[in-house]
Amino acid sequence: MAVDGGVARRKIKLVIEATLRGKVFFSKDNYIDEFNRGCDHVASLIESAFHLYQLGFYPTSAFISITAIEEIAKLEIAIYRHEGTTEPLRHRRQDYLFSHKAKHSIALQETIASGTRLREVIGEERVRELLDMGETGRLVEIREKSLYVNVVNGKFTIPSDVVSKLDSRDLLLLALEVWDDRLVGLTNHTYEIDERMVRIFECVKNS
Repeated sequence: MAVDGGVARRKIKLVIEATLRGKVFFSKDNYIDEFNRGCDHVASLIESAFHLYQLGFYPTSAFISITAIEEIAKLEIAIYRHEGTTEPLRHRRQDYLFSHKAKHSIALQETIASGTRLREVIGEERVRELLDMGETGRLVEIREKSLYVNVVNGKFTIPSDVVSKLDSRDLLLLALEVWDDRLVGLTNHTYEIDERMVRIFECVKNS
């Protein structure tokens, strides 16, 4: 699957900018343990999304899958922020790690387009569609529609009207792919977690 070079460069620039300014999350002396705990948190989100998917709570599963993607972006950037070298910001809204759309762009790097695992399950066109959702803000929109009642084109809707089983499945698979792409390999503990994540991927892809 072709990688969009222009998008890739823009996303890399966003990652660099995000590492230079913002809130410092990890302590100087305990950052590895804190990062590993953060990865445990991400795994718990993915596992929760998986169980909800199995039970048929598709919109809630989709919401948690998107949240997992955001937390992956946060952890990846946080490991490069340090007291004394990271510029603090006056307002939280200036920090990319407190922007849903920015976190989606940070997490959904173009390297996902060059991978084969996700593409073989949901198809090249759908992978590109999901990546584009992160760029256009559509993923933020789905996140909101997964939780709240709304009025669409004059019609009252609930989350299950707009978020399907297929959406839920694909977003869960995307979260698993982002996990593998962005965090696996950064510590030994991520390999231990990944054994569980691979089993979930195999189960979901056949559902």
